Amino acid sequence: MATITIRLKDETRNRIAAAADARGVPLSDYVREALELHLTLEQAGEIGADRPHNEEDVSLTPYQRKVLQLLHRNLLATQGGLTESYYNDEQEVRSIQILESGFAGEYAGEFADISEPLTRSECELVWDIFDMFRVIQASVRELGKDGWNQISVKDAEFHGTFRGFDFNDSDEIRLANYAEHLVKTNRWAEQKNAFSRENEGGNSHTQMLPTYRAMLRVFKPLWRRAIRGSIPQHYFSAKDIEEVLLAAPSAQPAGA
Repeated sequence: MATITIRLKDETRNRIAAAADARGVPLSDYVREALELHLTLEQAGEIGADRPHNEEDVSLTPYQRKVLQLLHRNLLATQGGLTESYYNDEQEVRSIQILESGFAGEYAGEFADISEPLTRSECELVWDIFDMFRVIQASVRELGKDGWNQISVKDAEFHGTFRGFDFNDSDEIRLANYAEHLVKTNRWAEQKNAFSRENEGGNSHTQMLPTYRAMLRVFKPLWRRAIRGSIPQHYFSAKDIEEVLLAAPSAQPAGA
């Protein structure tokens, strides 16, 4: 087998080591499997198709983000497309006065609308979650009209449906905002209903990350085996779906 050497930030290396330890596998095996999974998702047709193609990790300071934000606003304004929600003349005058006068104690206010960034790994977590539910739901459709009834899990459709994130959790609401952005820009558009008024805009009112992470730990190796087998499969069997759904802490086998 070929060997490669990569450089990682200490934080990233520690996170990978912790994840490998949780799985009970050597660090090298975990990294190799993660790379193989990434490649298979990219090559799996519809699955992974909505992920950005640019793999370069771009980081921007709050200052750079603010400058780019204002440039985009100016572009909209020149075309008459700047909505009132993005413009308040009194606020703009105050900002001009602060900057012209050099009131350093007020500078932070210039960045009040610049949120804490969502890291690439957090974005990838949302992509993974959406891809998992895309595979589950596409596989159920492939089983036929009574697909959900073939899954031996109590309330299978409930557990096999993306249920949003907890808006009361500081981490999950950030993921929710990104997830909604993806849907609004026509990526993973099948999840549009999850952010409907009937579903309270995607607010699950209970923490969902532990459930999604538990399901992903089962989903990823199963999906890797499915699409890398001697006869690649782009759908799960009913048994595969059951394994993923039963990884959810609240899921139970049918008849239990």
